Amino acid sequence: MIINFKGIKLRSLGNYSFSIFEIIVFILFLQSCYLNKPSQILTELEESGYTHITGSSEISVFLSELSHRSAVAEKITIGTSVLGRPIEALLISKEINWFKDGYSPKGKITVMLVASQHGTEPSGAEALLLISREIAKGKLKSYLEDINFIIIPNSNPDGRDLHRRVNGNGVNLSTNFIILSEPESRVIIDVLFRWRPEVILDVHESAVLKKKSLGKQGYLIDFEAQFESANNPNVDREIRNFCYKKLLPGIITSVKEKGLSAQRYIGEITDINQVISHGGLSLRNLRNMAGVMGIFSFLLENRLDPSTGTYPTPKNIRKRVAKQYLCISSFIKCLQGHYSEIIKLSRNSYNKGRFQKNKCPIYLFYNYIVDPKKPEISLMLRKLDTNEPVELSFNYHSIESKFFPLIMPMSYIVTNHQELIRGFLDLHHIKYEKIKSRYSTSIPVTIKKILGKEAVKKSKGQIYYDYIVEKYIKEYTIKKGDLIINLEQPTYKLIALFLEPQSLSSIFNYDRYSYLVEQNTDFFIYSIYKP
Repeated sequence: MIINFKGIKLRSLGNYSFSIFEIIVFILFLQSCYLNKPSQILTELEESGYTHITGSSEISVFLSELSHRSAVAEKITIGTSVLGRPIEALLISKEINWFKDGYSPKGKITVMLVASQHGTEPSGAEALLLISREIAKGKLKSYLEDINFIIIPNSNPDGRDLHRRVNGNGVNLSTNFIILSEPESRVIIDVLFRWRPEVILDVHESAVLKKKSLGKQGYLIDFEAQFESANNPNVDREIRNFCYKKLLPGIITSVKEKGLSAQRYIGEITDINQVISHGGLSLRNLRNMAGVMGIFSFLLENRLDPSTGTYPTPKNIRKRVAKQYLCISSFIKCLQGHYSEIIKLSRNSYNKGRFQKNKCPIYLFYNYIVDPKKPEISLMLRKLDTNEPVELSFNYHSIESKFFPLIMPMSYIVTNHQELIRGFLDLHHIKYEKIKSRYSTSIPVTIKKILGKEAVKKSKGQIYYDYIVEKYIKEYTIKKGDLIINLEQPTYKLIALFLEPQSLSSIFNYDRYSYLVEQNTDFFIYSIYKP
């Protein structure tokens, strides 16, 4: 390369010559490209001025770019939707390699944030994209001192892109966590078992206008932000107490201090004469499924504004996203303040399933009943025609009542329909042994004889079968092909709740399995109470 500063021309690349002016212009062009490069990655919603929702493919691009620019973030594909769209997670940690090893760094909690199980509730995904950006590269990076994150912003990509509440099979993913018929639900469960987060937040929106129910009576719901923790009665008692006495009050107070009205979750209001409670107790939802596994599990529901009205942005999407961002960031901050207690309680609960020999009873059936000290609750609604606030009184069932206590067996034996039951156990990562040869001696087992079976409809179309059961003990010789399910494993509560026919969360409440339970016949799953 020849450079002659006294001449006009410079020869620098082979036979090509450039003037000093051309070189200066080229340098200025490169500088301009660098300086004008966006310092912040924007979502499609932000780039469009809050007029266009970020679609599934655009979410994927955003996560890829964030992963590329940040040393603490990594995007991975965790599954595929019914219609073939990728389901992706963003892993964020100062020790990012731990996700590959599967062992969380000591002294830190892992928090899993999930949004958009319902495709028509888009702002949760948008808020999680902003949260991800701020944790990886912005003002929320300090959370990484105590917390690792698994962020799944778009858990129902088919529903999001098709503007449908349900997935590509027409299934409500939010109540699919017992039967796990859908790939999107199975992906969430797989993540729970792969990395076992101590905390989960399931982010939703709730429509204030219920056109087909409450709207016909002339009312709108008037809630802004609602939080609930796992409320199934079989959630570890210490975890439940800590959530209701420490975490939930702290989260709600923090949100209120930032100017947004917040409260404990009130179950969906569809009628001004209905009974008010605090949401479903079944394991069908992610909150309770994870809670029974020993995870601090929470629901967030923000206000989904009516589609009609005058807003600064379409359907008020800018404000909706801002409210969810405020709630999620407040939630994380509260967790950080209690991370050491969360670690201790969650890991103690996890280890009980592996080491506790004399387990406490679990309860197979449960519902809400009235508290004599507070039989009514007053709630603010709005008049649909005038938008004026109005206070209404409702019957209030706030106490969780428990029925059918079960002393936990040591093991279950599946004596028939083994392949079908195996398939279910595998979906839930439940361990079992398939017997390869007949035992030489018999053992005492407890057998349930089904005396009666009646289908009972519950809320939201759920079917519950009322089984009348008689128990007796007999000697049984384990045969080849039987499945032995030892309850000395972390999922021990789930195993009993799934396989006991009288359980509210039994798989035998579903058509796929209910036909296996025949009246006036011995139930084919036996219990072993002695080692």
